[in-house]
Amino acid sequence: MIADFTSGGSDLRWYVVNDDVMGGRSEGDFEQADGKLRFTGNTDTNGGGFSSIRTRPVQLDLSKHDGIRLHVKGDGRRYTWRLTTAARWRSREVSYWAEFETRNGTWTTVDIPFASFIPRFRGNRLDGPALDPGQITGMGLMIYDRRDGPFELHLASVRAYEGDAPFTLREYRWKNRVLVVSAPSVDHKKMRALQDELASTPAEFADRDMVSLTLLDDTVSEIDGRVLTTGEVATARTEFGIRPGVFALRLIGKDGSVKLSGESDISMADIYALIDSMPMRQREKSRR
Repeated sequence: MIADFTSGGSDLRWYVVNDDVMGGRSEGDFEQADGKLRFTGNTDTNGGGFSSIRTRPVQLDLSKHDGIRLHVKGDGRRYTWRLTTAARWRSREVSYWAEFETRNGTWTTVDIPFASFIPRFRGNRLDGPALDPGQITGMGLMIYDRRDGPFELHLASVRAYEGDAPFTLREYRWKNRVLVVSAPSVDHKKMRALQDELASTPAEFADRDMVSLTLLDDTVSEIDGRVLTTGEVATARTEFGIRPGVFALRLIGKDGSVKLSGESDISMADIYALIDSMPMRQREKSRR
């Protein structure tokens, strides 16, 4: 995790840089509230045509990672993630740009490989030097899609990621039972109730070799601490017949089959009782 914008998150001291530095007329600003950063404004291509926010100098060694992972809710416009390092071109600071698309009003997880960052100076593309992830000195979010009009992007987190193989439940087969919980929001009433039950029964959960897979519309989805991409979330929902925007629960057995499926309140006590009635669970208990 590099930034998550919560009260306990890292303060990267963001500041605004708009195209008025070169005579443009675009406007942009940001605010941090409710664990999100909100970047808004209006671009005017009769001038520079860009708005950006940037961090104060940082020192990040991301050489063991493969890229930057953003969790964003956009407006359908194209944005740019910006990095700086110690690299120079004719004694001037080089910046590295990588563009990404957004979906209007939809939270998505965007992976930007370091290999896709292009060196630039004042917006002009350079032949080099290549990005060195071990010497990152600054980051930024920019809109420069050569369009006029208002923009709004919500940023929930910035992470560095490693090139994991695509997520699949097959890696848990014969090792774990997977509790799949999907909801439109982490604050959904049924989701909160289930999370409270899980928090109060950690020993019972672990004793049954269980892991949880959360599929959320409004924030990061994950399984056993691993963050899932938007595509992985969509694939998992399709596999289990779960529509976005609804609460749903699936219990996947160690053999990979669905043991329980529902979209109503199901208590963890009932789930534990169901697992305990399974022949495999009874054999596990006798061995233990």
